[in-house]
Amino acid sequence: MASANRHGRRESVAIIGGGVAGLCAGCYAQMNGYKATIFEMHSLPGGVCTAWQRNGYTIDSCVHWLLGSGPASGFHKLWKEVGALRGLTIVDLDEFMRIELKGSPALVFYRDVDRFERHLLELGPEDGKTIRELANAIRRFTRFDMPVDKAPELSSVWDKLVTGACMMPLGPAFIKWRKVTVADFAKRLKSSVLRDAFGALAGEAAGFPMLGLIMMLAWQEAKIAGYPLGGSLPFVRNIEKRFHDLGGQIRYSARVEKILVEARPDGRGDRAIGVRLADGSEHRADVVISAADGRSTIFDLLGGRFVDEEVRKPYEGGMETFPPLLYVSLGIADPLDNVPQASSGISFPLNPSVEIDGKARDRLSMNVYNFDRALAPAGKTVVIVMITAGYDRWKTLSADPARYRAEKGLVGERVLDALEQRLPGIRSKVEMIDVATPTTWERYTGNWRGSYEGWLMTGAFFGSGMKKTLPGLGNFRMVGEWVSPGGGLPPAVSTGRDAIQILCREDGKRFVTSEP
Repeated sequence: MASANRHGRRESVAIIGGGVAGLCAGCYAQMNGYKATIFEMHSLPGGVCTAWQRNGYTIDSCVHWLLGSGPASGFHKLWKEVGALRGLTIVDLDEFMRIELKGSPALVFYRDVDRFERHLLELGPEDGKTIRELANAIRRFTRFDMPVDKAPELSSVWDKLVTGACMMPLGPAFIKWRKVTVADFAKRLKSSVLRDAFGALAGEAAGFPMLGLIMMLAWQEAKIAGYPLGGSLPFVRNIEKRFHDLGGQIRYSARVEKILVEARPDGRGDRAIGVRLADGSEHRADVVISAADGRSTIFDLLGGRFVDEEVRKPYEGGMETFPPLLYVSLGIADPLDNVPQASSGISFPLNPSVEIDGKARDRLSMNVYNFDRALAPAGKTVVIVMITAGYDRWKTLSADPARYRAEKGLVGERVLDALEQRLPGIRSKVEMIDVATPTTWERYTGNWRGSYEGWLMTGAFFGSGMKKTLPGLGNFRMVGEWVSPGGGLPPAVSTGRDAIQILCREDGKRFVTSEP
Protein backbone atom coordinates (compact mmCIF):
# COMPACT_ATOMS: atom_id res chain seq x y z
CA MET A 1 0.00 0.00 0.00
CA ALA A 2 3.07 2.23 0.39
CA SER A 3 3.72 5.20 -1.92
CA ALA A 4 3.41 8.85 -0.96
CA ASN A 5 1.56 11.59 -2.84
CA ARG A 6 3.38 14.46 -4.48
CA HIS A 7 3.75 16.23 -1.11
CA GLY A 8 5.57 13.21 0.34
CA ARG A 9 2.80 12.10 2.67
CA ARG A 10 -0.59 10.40 2.41
CA GLU A 11 -3.55 12.23 3.85
CA SER A 12 -6.77 11.04 2.19
CA VAL A 13 -8.50 7.68 1.87
CA ALA A 14 -11.33 6.75 -0.52
CA ILE A 15 -13.35 3.77 0.73
CA ILE A 16 -15.60 1.82 -1.62
CA GLY A 17 -18.64 0.48 0.23
CA GLY A 18 -20.45 1.64 3.35
CA GLY A 19 -20.95 -1.80 4.85
CA VAL A 20 -19.52 -2.61 8.27
CA ALA A 21 -15.98 -3.14 6.92
CA GLY A 22 -15.99 0.17 5.05
CA LEU A 23 -17.47 2.08 7.99
CA CYS A 24 -14.93 0.60 10.40
CA ALA A 25 -12.01 1.33 8.09
CA GLY A 26 -13.30 4.89 7.88
CA CYS A 27 -13.50 5.22 11.66
CA TYR A 28 -9.93 4.06 12.16
CA ALA A 29 -8.70 6.28 9.31
CA GLN A 30 -10.25 9.32 10.98
CA MET A 31 -8.85 8.32 14.38
CA ASN A 32 -5.39 8.39 12.83
CA GLY A 33 -5.55 11.70 11.03
CA TYR A 34 -6.50 10.56 7.55
CA LYS A 35 -9.40 12.22 5.75
CA ALA A 36 -11.78 9.40 4.79
CA THR A 37 -14.65 9.48 2.31
CA ILE A 38 -16.92 6.48 1.91
CA PHE A 39 -18.75 5.91 -1.38
CA GLU A 40 -21.84 3.74 -0.90
CA MET A 41 -24.05 2.58 -3.78
CA HIS A 42 -27.18 2.29 -1.61
CA SER A 43 -29.05 4.96 0.34
CA LEU A 44 -28.40 3.25 3.69
CA PRO A 45 -25.27 2.11 5.52
CA GLY A 46 -24.48 -1.49 6.37
CA GLY A 47 -24.35 -3.40 3.09
CA VAL A 48 -25.67 -6.86 3.95
CA CYS A 49 -25.89 -5.82 7.60
CA THR A 50 -29.08 -3.81 7.29
CA ALA A 51 -32.86 -3.90 7.71
CA TRP A 52 -35.95 -2.58 5.96
CA GLN A 53 -39.55 -1.80 6.87
CA ARG A 54 -42.74 -3.40 5.55
CA ASN A 55 -46.19 -2.55 6.93
CA GLY A 56 -44.83 -1.61 10.36
CA TYR A 57 -42.56 -4.67 10.59
CA THR A 58 -38.75 -4.50 10.51
CA ILE A 59 -37.02 -7.17 8.43
CA ASP A 60 -33.49 -7.76 9.66
CA SER A 61 -31.03 -9.21 7.17
CA CYS A 62 -27.99 -9.99 9.28
CA VAL A 63 -27.39 -10.18 13.01
CA HIS A 64 -28.33 -13.42 14.75
CA TRP A 65 -25.47 -13.21 17.22
CA LEU A 66 -22.44 -10.94 17.51
CA LEU A 67 -18.97 -12.16 18.42
CA GLY A 68 -17.58 -9.54 20.79
CA SER A 69 -20.87 -8.72 22.48
CA GLY A 70 -19.25 -9.41 25.87
CA PRO A 71 -16.01 -8.04 27.38
CA ALA A 72 -14.28 -11.45 27.51
CA SER A 73 -13.71 -11.24 23.74
CA GLY A 74 -11.01 -9.14 22.10
CA PHE A 75 -13.58 -8.10 19.51
CA HIS A 76 -15.51 -6.30 22.26
CA LYS A 77 -12.78 -3.66 22.40
CA LEU A 78 -12.96 -3.19 18.63
CA TRP A 79 -16.74 -2.80 18.65
CA LYS A 80 -16.42 -0.21 21.42
CA GLU A 81 -13.78 1.70 19.45
CA VAL A 82 -16.15 2.07 16.48
CA GLY A 83 -19.09 2.84 18.78
CA ALA A 84 -21.16 -0.12 17.60
CA LEU A 85 -22.55 -1.14 20.99
CA ARG A 86 -23.56 2.26 22.34
CA GLY A 87 -27.01 2.13 23.91
CA LEU A 88 -27.69 -1.43 22.77
CA THR A 89 -28.99 -4.18 25.07
CA ILE A 90 -27.41 -7.59 24.55
CA VAL A 91 -29.37 -10.76 25.28
CA ASP A 92 -27.82 -14.21 25.64
CA LEU A 93 -30.62 -16.67 24.91
CA ASP A 94 -30.65 -20.12 26.49
CA GLU A 95 -30.92 -21.78 23.09
CA PHE A 96 -28.53 -21.24 20.20
CA MET A 97 -30.55 -23.35 17.77
CA ARG A 98 -32.97 -26.26 17.70
CA ILE A 99 -33.22 -29.21 15.29
CA GLU A 100 -36.68 -30.79 15.38
CA LEU A 101 -37.29 -34.34 14.16
CA LYS A 102 -40.39 -36.25 13.11
CA GLY A 103 -41.42 -38.59 15.91
CA SER A 104 -38.32 -37.95 18.04
CA PRO A 105 -37.26 -35.34 20.61
CA ALA A 106 -35.62 -32.18 19.27
CA LEU A 107 -31.89 -31.65 19.47
CA VAL A 108 -31.40 -28.35 21.31
CA PHE A 109 -28.06 -26.56 21.19
CA TYR A 110 -28.17 -25.03 24.65
CA ARG A 111 -25.89 -22.12 25.43
CA ASP A 112 -24.89 -23.78 28.71
CA VAL A 113 -22.42 -26.51 27.72
CA ASP A 114 -23.14 -28.65 30.82
CA ARG A 115 -26.83 -28.62 29.99
CA PHE A 116 -26.05 -29.36 26.33
CA GLU A 117 -23.91 -32.34 27.32
CA ARG A 118 -26.64 -33.77 29.59
CA HIS A 119 -29.19 -33.27 26.83
CA LEU A 120 -27.03 -35.12 24.27
CA LEU A 121 -26.47 -38.00 26.70
CA GLU A 122 -30.22 -38.29 27.25
CA LEU A 123 -30.83 -38.46 23.49
CA GLY A 124 -27.96 -40.81 22.70
CA PRO A 125 -26.43 -42.52 25.74
CA GLU A 126 -24.69 -45.02 23.44
CA ASP A 127 -22.59 -42.14 22.11
CA GLY A 128 -21.32 -41.15 25.55
CA LYS A 129 -17.62 -41.08 24.64
CA THR A 130 -18.15 -38.97 21.52
CA ILE A 131 -20.52 -36.61 23.35
CA ARG A 132 -18.04 -36.03 26.18
CA GLU A 133 -15.25 -35.35 23.67
CA LEU A 134 -17.45 -32.78 21.95
CA ALA A 135 -18.47 -31.09 25.21
CA ASN A 136 -14.87 -30.98 26.43
CA ALA A 137 -13.77 -29.40 23.16
CA ILE A 138 -16.41 -26.68 23.59
CA ARG A 139 -15.16 -26.05 27.14
CA ARG A 140 -11.56 -25.77 25.95
CA PHE A 141 -12.41 -23.22 23.32
CA THR A 142 -14.22 -20.97 25.81
CA ARG A 143 -10.71 -20.10 27.00
CA PHE A 144 -9.46 -19.16 23.54
CA ASP A 145 -9.63 -15.57 22.36
CA MET A 146 -8.43 -14.75 18.87
CA PRO A 147 -5.68 -12.11 18.82
CA VAL A 148 -7.12 -9.04 17.08
CA ASP A 149 -5.12 -6.09 18.39
CA LYS A 150 -2.36 -6.29 15.77
CA ALA A 151 -2.69 -6.83 12.03
CA PRO A 152 -1.35 -10.30 11.09
CA GLU A 153 0.95 -8.69 8.51
CA LEU A 154 2.65 -6.73 11.29
CA SER A 155 3.14 -9.65 13.66
CA SER A 156 6.75 -10.21 14.66
CA VAL A 157 8.37 -13.57 15.27
CA TRP A 158 7.86 -12.95 18.97
CA ASP A 159 4.15 -12.20 18.43
CA LYS A 160 3.77 -15.47 16.55
CA LEU A 161 5.60 -17.39 19.29
CA VAL A 162 3.31 -15.89 21.95
CA THR A 163 0.21 -16.73 19.90
CA GLY A 164 1.54 -20.23 19.33
CA ALA A 165 2.11 -20.70 23.05
CA CYS A 166 -1.46 -19.57 23.78
CA MET A 167 -2.76 -21.97 21.14
CA MET A 168 -0.67 -24.93 22.34
CA PRO A 169 -3.20 -26.25 24.89
CA LEU A 170 -5.82 -26.19 22.13
CA GLY A 171 -3.58 -27.79 19.53
CA PRO A 172 -4.85 -31.36 19.87
CA ALA A 173 -8.51 -30.26 19.76
CA PHE A 174 -7.81 -27.95 16.82
CA ILE A 175 -6.14 -30.73 14.86
CA LYS A 176 -8.80 -33.29 15.82
CA TRP A 177 -11.82 -31.23 14.80
CA ARG A 178 -10.58 -28.97 12.01
CA LYS A 179 -11.09 -31.37 9.11
CA VAL A 180 -14.10 -33.21 10.52
CA THR A 181 -17.23 -31.87 8.87
CA VAL A 182 -20.65 -31.82 10.50
CA ALA A 183 -21.70 -34.49 8.00
CA ASP A 184 -18.70 -36.66 8.96
CA PHE A 185 -19.57 -36.28 12.63
CA ALA A 186 -23.19 -37.32 12.00
CA LYS A 187 -22.04 -40.55 10.39
CA ARG A 188 -19.97 -41.47 13.46
CA LEU A 189 -22.94 -41.39 15.82
CA LYS A 190 -24.67 -44.59 16.91
CA SER A 191 -27.86 -42.96 18.15
CA SER A 192 -30.35 -42.65 15.30
CA VAL A 193 -31.81 -39.52 16.91
CA LEU A 194 -28.45 -37.74 17.10
CA ARG A 195 -27.39 -39.03 13.69
CA ASP A 196 -30.56 -37.71 12.09
CA ALA A 197 -30.34 -34.39 13.91
CA PHE A 198 -26.70 -33.69 13.03
CA GLY A 199 -27.39 -34.92 9.51
CA ALA A 200 -30.21 -32.39 9.24
CA LEU A 201 -27.89 -29.70 10.57
CA ALA A 202 -25.35 -30.50 7.87
CA GLY A 203 -28.08 -30.06 5.26
CA GLU A 204 -26.78 -28.28 2.21
CA ALA A 205 -23.63 -27.10 4.04
CA ALA A 206 -22.24 -30.60 4.43
CA GLY A 207 -18.67 -29.32 4.24
CA PHE A 208 -18.95 -27.04 7.27
CA PRO A 209 -16.25 -28.00 9.82
CA MET A 210 -17.14 -29.19 13.30
CA LEU A 211 -14.46 -26.86 14.62
CA GLY A 212 -16.54 -23.92 13.43
CA LEU A 213 -19.60 -25.25 15.26
CA ILE A 214 -17.55 -25.95 18.39
CA MET A 215 -16.19 -22.41 18.44
CA MET A 216 -19.66 -20.91 17.98
CA LEU A 217 -20.97 -22.97 20.89
CA ALA A 218 -17.96 -21.98 22.99
CA TRP A 219 -18.68 -18.31 22.32
CA GLN A 220 -22.27 -18.84 23.38
CA GLU A 221 -21.15 -20.50 26.62
CA ALA A 222 -18.72 -17.64 27.32
CA LYS A 223 -21.46 -15.04 26.70
CA ILE A 224 -19.45 -13.22 24.07
CA ALA A 225 -21.81 -13.89 21.14
CA GLY A 226 -25.15 -12.45 22.21
CA TYR A 227 -27.87 -10.75 20.19
CA PRO A 228 -28.18 -6.93 20.17
CA LEU A 229 -31.85 -6.03 20.59
CA GLY A 230 -33.07 -3.99 17.66
CA GLY A 231 -30.93 -5.99 15.23
CA SER A 232 -28.68 -4.80 12.44
CA LEU A 233 -29.71 -1.24 11.68
CA PRO A 234 -29.22 0.34 15.16
CA PHE A 235 -25.87 -1.45 15.33
CA VAL A 236 -24.80 -0.06 11.93
CA ARG A 237 -26.22 3.40 12.58
CA ASN A 238 -24.01 3.53 15.69
CA ILE A 239 -20.90 2.97 13.57
CA GLU A 240 -22.11 5.50 11.00
CA LYS A 241 -22.55 8.08 13.78
CA ARG A 242 -19.09 7.33 15.12
CA PHE A 243 -17.62 7.89 11.65
CA HIS A 244 -19.46 11.20 11.26
CA ASP A 245 -18.47 12.31 14.77
CA LEU A 246 -14.83 11.65 13.88
CA GLY A 247 -15.20 13.94 10.86
CA GLY A 248 -15.64 11.39 8.08
CA GLN A 249 -17.86 11.87 5.04
CA ILE A 250 -20.25 9.34 3.47
CA ARG A 251 -21.66 9.80 -0.01
CA TYR A 252 -24.78 7.69 -0.49
CA SER A 253 -26.24 6.61 -3.84
CA ALA A 254 -22.70 6.93 -5.14
CA ARG A 255 -21.82 3.83 -7.12
CA VAL A 256 -18.12 3.47 -7.95
CA GLU A 257 -17.55 2.37 -11.54
CA LYS A 258 -13.77 2.47 -11.71
CA ILE A 259 -10.72 2.66 -9.48
CA LEU A 260 -8.37 5.26 -10.94
CA VAL A 261 -4.80 4.10 -11.41
CA GLU A 262 -1.57 5.71 -12.58
CA ALA A 263 2.03 4.61 -12.94
CA ARG A 264 4.28 5.09 -9.93
CA PRO A 265 6.90 7.79 -10.37
CA ASP A 266 9.64 5.29 -9.54
CA GLY A 267 8.47 2.97 -12.35
CA ARG A 268 7.69 0.11 -9.97
CA GLY A 269 4.18 -0.75 -11.05
CA ASP A 270 1.04 1.32 -10.57
CA ARG A 271 -0.80 2.96 -7.72
CA ALA A 272 -4.46 3.73 -6.99
CA ILE A 273 -5.21 7.44 -7.02
CA GLY A 274 -8.99 7.63 -6.53
CA VAL A 275 -12.35 6.54 -7.91
CA ARG A 276 -14.75 7.39 -10.72
CA LEU A 277 -18.47 7.28 -9.95
CA ALA A 278 -21.37 6.25 -12.17
CA ASP A 279 -22.24 9.94 -12.64
CA GLY A 280 -18.83 10.48 -14.23
CA SER A 281 -17.31 12.46 -11.37
CA GLU A 282 -13.79 11.62 -10.24
CA HIS A 283 -12.56 11.78 -6.65
CA ARG A 284 -8.85 11.69 -5.96
CA ALA A 285 -7.33 10.11 -2.87
CA ASP A 286 -3.91 9.03 -1.70
CA VAL A 287 -5.17 5.55 -0.78
CA VAL A 288 -8.11 3.47 -2.02
CA ILE A 289 -9.65 0.79 0.19
CA SER A 290 -12.30 -1.49 -1.30
CA ALA A 291 -14.88 -2.98 1.02
CA ALA A 292 -16.91 -4.07 -2.00
CA ASP A 293 -17.19 -7.69 -3.12
CA GLY A 294 -13.95 -9.18 -4.37
CA ARG A 295 -14.93 -10.04 -7.90
CA SER A 296 -16.36 -6.62 -8.71
CA THR A 297 -13.29 -4.97 -7.23
CA ILE A 298 -10.69 -7.06 -9.03
CA PHE A 299 -12.31 -7.72 -12.39
CA ASP A 300 -14.71 -4.80 -12.89
CA LEU A 301 -13.41 -1.76 -11.03
CA LEU A 302 -9.80 -2.63 -11.90
CA GLY A 303 -10.47 -4.44 -15.17
CA GLY A 304 -8.63 -7.61 -14.14
CA ARG A 305 -5.26 -5.88 -14.62
CA PHE A 306 -3.72 -6.76 -11.27
CA VAL A 307 -4.03 -10.50 -10.84
CA ASP A 308 -1.86 -13.55 -10.49
CA GLU A 309 -2.74 -17.20 -10.03
CA GLU A 310 -3.35 -16.79 -6.30
CA VAL A 311 -5.77 -13.91 -6.85
CA ARG A 312 -7.57 -15.48 -9.81
CA LYS A 313 -7.98 -19.04 -8.51
CA PRO A 314 -10.86 -18.53 -6.01
CA TYR A 315 -12.98 -16.85 -8.69
CA GLU A 316 -12.40 -19.69 -11.15
CA GLY A 317 -13.70 -22.44 -8.88
CA GLY A 318 -10.89 -22.72 -6.36
CA MET A 319 -13.21 -21.77 -3.51
CA GLU A 320 -16.94 -21.99 -2.89
CA THR A 321 -19.14 -19.02 -2.02
CA PHE A 322 -22.01 -19.01 0.42
CA PRO A 323 -25.04 -19.91 -1.68
CA PRO A 324 -27.49 -17.11 -2.45
CA LEU A 325 -30.77 -17.01 -0.57
CA LEU A 326 -34.46 -16.67 -0.90
CA TYR A 327 -35.17 -14.56 2.17
CA VAL A 328 -38.84 -14.84 3.06
CA SER A 329 -40.08 -12.57 5.85
CA LEU A 330 -43.52 -12.64 7.41
CA GLY A 331 -45.28 -10.25 9.75
CA ILE A 332 -47.48 -12.33 12.08
CA ALA A 333 -50.33 -10.91 14.16
CA ASP A 334 -49.41 -13.14 17.09
CA PRO A 335 -46.61 -12.84 19.69
CA LEU A 336 -45.79 -16.55 19.18
CA ASP A 337 -44.82 -16.81 22.84
CA ASN A 338 -45.22 -20.59 22.69
CA VAL A 339 -42.38 -20.96 20.17
CA PRO A 340 -38.93 -21.60 21.72
CA GLN A 341 -36.54 -18.66 21.57
CA ALA A 342 -33.42 -19.63 19.61
CA SER A 343 -30.94 -17.07 18.31
CA SER A 344 -29.98 -19.09 15.22
CA GLY A 345 -33.41 -20.46 14.56
CA ILE A 346 -35.43 -23.66 14.49
CA SER A 347 -35.06 -26.34 11.82
CA PHE A 348 -38.21 -28.44 11.40
CA PRO A 349 -39.22 -31.39 9.17
CA LEU A 350 -41.89 -31.28 6.47
CA ASN A 351 -44.18 -34.20 5.76
CA PRO A 352 -45.33 -34.05 3.07
CA SER A 353 -42.47 -32.15 1.47
CA VAL A 354 -43.18 -28.76 -0.08
CA GLU A 355 -41.86 -27.69 -3.47
CA ILE A 356 -40.20 -24.30 -3.23
CA ASP A 357 -38.21 -22.75 -6.07
CA GLY A 358 -38.43 -25.93 -8.12
CA LYS A 359 -37.09 -28.21 -5.40
CA ALA A 360 -38.91 -30.52 -3.00
CA ARG A 361 -38.07 -29.43 0.54
CA ASP A 362 -38.40 -31.89 3.39
CA ARG A 363 -37.01 -29.44 5.99
CA LEU A 364 -36.98 -25.69 6.57
CA SER A 365 -35.44 -23.37 9.15
CA MET A 366 -37.18 -20.37 10.62
CA ASN A 367 -36.03 -17.51 12.79
CA VAL A 368 -38.84 -16.41 15.07
CA TYR A 369 -38.08 -12.99 16.55
CA ASN A 370 -40.29 -13.38 19.59
CA PHE A 371 -37.28 -12.29 21.66
CA ASP A 372 -36.98 -8.90 19.94
CA ARG A 373 -40.22 -6.96 20.20
CA ALA A 374 -38.63 -3.87 18.61
CA LEU A 375 -39.01 -5.52 15.19
CA ALA A 376 -42.81 -5.76 15.21
CA PRO A 377 -45.87 -3.85 16.46
CA ALA A 378 -47.10 -4.74 19.94
CA GLY A 379 -48.39 -8.30 20.21
CA LYS A 380 -46.95 -9.28 16.83
CA THR A 381 -43.83 -11.06 15.55
CA VAL A 382 -41.48 -11.28 12.59
CA VAL A 383 -40.68 -14.75 11.22
CA ILE A 384 -37.91 -15.18 8.64
CA VAL A 385 -37.25 -18.27 6.51
CA MET A 386 -33.95 -18.51 4.61
CA ILE A 387 -33.76 -20.95 1.69
CA THR A 388 -30.74 -21.58 -0.52
CA ALA A 389 -31.53 -20.82 -4.14
CA GLY A 390 -30.01 -20.87 -7.61
CA TYR A 391 -28.65 -17.53 -8.77
CA ASP A 392 -28.92 -18.20 -12.51
CA ARG A 393 -32.64 -19.00 -12.39
CA TRP A 394 -33.48 -15.81 -10.53
CA LYS A 395 -31.20 -13.71 -12.71
CA THR A 396 -33.12 -14.97 -15.75
CA LEU A 397 -36.48 -14.37 -14.05
CA SER A 398 -35.54 -10.81 -13.12
CA ALA A 399 -35.39 -9.91 -16.82
CA ASP A 400 -39.18 -10.41 -16.98
CA PRO A 401 -40.68 -8.26 -14.17
CA ALA A 402 -44.16 -9.79 -14.32
CA ARG A 403 -42.88 -13.36 -14.17
CA TYR A 404 -40.35 -12.41 -11.49
CA ARG A 405 -43.11 -10.99 -9.26
CA ALA A 406 -45.29 -14.03 -9.86
CA GLU A 407 -42.48 -16.41 -8.88
CA LYS A 408 -41.79 -14.41 -5.73
CA GLY A 409 -45.47 -14.62 -4.85
CA LEU A 410 -45.43 -18.37 -5.39
CA VAL A 411 -42.41 -18.72 -3.09
CA GLY A 412 -44.27 -16.82 -0.37
CA GLU A 413 -47.33 -19.06 -0.72
CA ARG A 414 -45.27 -22.25 -0.60
CA VAL A 415 -43.39 -21.07 2.48
CA LEU A 416 -46.75 -20.42 4.14
CA ASP A 417 -47.79 -23.98 3.26
CA ALA A 418 -44.66 -25.24 4.95
CA LEU A 419 -45.05 -23.06 8.05
CA GLU A 420 -48.62 -24.29 8.49
CA GLN A 421 -47.18 -27.71 9.27
CA ARG A 422 -45.13 -26.31 12.17
CA LEU A 423 -47.38 -23.42 13.22
CA PRO A 424 -50.98 -24.45 12.43
CA GLY A 425 -53.27 -21.52 11.71
CA ILE A 426 -50.46 -19.10 10.96
CA ARG A 427 -51.76 -18.30 7.47
CA SER A 428 -54.78 -16.47 8.88
CA LYS A 429 -52.47 -14.27 11.00
CA VAL A 430 -50.10 -13.13 8.24
CA GLU A 431 -50.15 -9.36 7.72
CA MET A 432 -47.02 -9.01 5.61
CA ILE A 433 -44.94 -11.18 3.27
CA ASP A 434 -41.68 -9.97 1.77
CA VAL A 435 -39.55 -12.12 -0.54
CA ALA A 436 -35.96 -11.12 -1.32
CA THR A 437 -34.18 -13.15 -4.01
CA PRO A 438 -30.54 -13.64 -5.00
CA THR A 439 -30.89 -10.72 -7.41
CA THR A 440 -32.23 -8.56 -4.57
CA TRP A 441 -28.99 -9.14 -2.67
CA GLU A 442 -27.00 -8.43 -5.83
CA ARG A 443 -28.94 -5.23 -6.58
CA TYR A 444 -28.63 -3.70 -3.12
CA THR A 445 -25.21 -4.95 -2.01
CA GLY A 446 -23.36 -5.73 -5.24
CA ASN A 447 -22.29 -9.11 -3.89
CA TRP A 448 -21.13 -11.47 -6.61
CA ARG A 449 -23.89 -13.87 -7.70
CA GLY A 450 -25.97 -12.75 -4.74
CA SER A 451 -23.77 -14.48 -2.17
CA TYR A 452 -24.59 -12.96 1.21
CA GLU A 453 -21.38 -13.77 3.09
CA GLY A 454 -18.52 -14.26 0.65
CA TRP A 455 -16.44 -17.42 0.77
CA LEU A 456 -17.88 -20.49 2.44
CA MET A 457 -15.94 -21.80 5.42
CA THR A 458 -14.55 -25.29 4.93
CA GLY A 459 -12.00 -27.33 6.85
CA ALA A 460 -9.38 -26.66 4.19
CA PHE A 461 -9.68 -22.90 4.62
CA PHE A 462 -10.54 -22.72 8.34
CA GLY A 463 -8.71 -19.81 9.92
CA SER A 464 -6.95 -18.90 6.68
CA GLY A 465 -6.78 -15.41 5.28
CA MET A 466 -6.54 -14.19 1.72
CA LYS A 467 -4.41 -11.59 0.02
CA LYS A 468 -5.68 -8.11 0.75
CA THR A 469 -3.43 -6.40 -1.78
CA LEU A 470 -3.04 -6.98 -5.51
CA PRO A 471 0.23 -7.56 -7.41
CA GLY A 472 1.61 -4.45 -9.05
CA LEU A 473 -0.84 -2.02 -7.42
CA GLY A 474 0.19 0.28 -4.59
CA ASN A 475 -1.90 2.50 -2.30
CA PHE A 476 -4.66 -0.08 -2.41
CA ARG A 477 -6.14 -2.66 -0.06
CA MET A 478 -9.27 -4.84 0.23
CA VAL A 479 -11.17 -5.40 3.47
CA GLY A 480 -14.25 -7.33 4.60
CA GLU A 481 -15.72 -10.76 4.12
CA TRP A 482 -14.32 -11.32 0.63
CA VAL A 483 -10.81 -11.53 2.05
CA SER A 484 -11.88 -13.60 5.07
CA PRO A 485 -13.31 -17.09 4.37
CA GLY A 486 -16.36 -17.62 6.55
CA GLY A 487 -17.35 -13.97 6.36
CA GLY A 488 -19.41 -12.36 9.08
CA LEU A 489 -19.11 -9.20 11.14
CA PRO A 490 -15.89 -9.88 13.14
CA PRO A 491 -13.56 -9.84 10.11
CA ALA A 492 -15.32 -6.72 8.89
CA VAL A 493 -14.15 -4.69 11.87
CA SER A 494 -10.75 -6.41 12.16
CA THR A 495 -9.76 -6.10 8.49
CA GLY A 496 -10.88 -2.47 8.43
CA ARG A 497 -8.77 -1.79 11.51
CA ASP A 498 -5.81 -3.75 10.14
CA ALA A 499 -5.80 -1.75 6.90
CA ILE A 500 -5.33 1.53 8.76
CA GLN A 501 -2.82 0.05 11.20
CA ILE A 502 -0.69 -1.06 8.24
CA LEU A 503 -1.12 2.34 6.57
CA CYS A 504 0.15 4.02 9.73
CA ARG A 505 3.17 1.71 9.89
CA GLU A 506 4.05 2.46 6.27
CA ASP A 507 3.68 6.20 6.89
CA GLY A 508 5.78 6.11 10.04
CA LYS A 509 2.87 7.07 12.28
CA ARG A 510 1.85 5.59 15.61
CA PHE A 511 -1.49 3.79 15.24
CA VAL A 512 -3.95 5.14 17.80
CA THR A 513 -7.48 4.22 18.76
CA SER A 514 -10.08 5.76 21.02
CA GLU A 515 -13.57 5.11 22.32
CA PRO A 516 -16.48 7.55 22.14
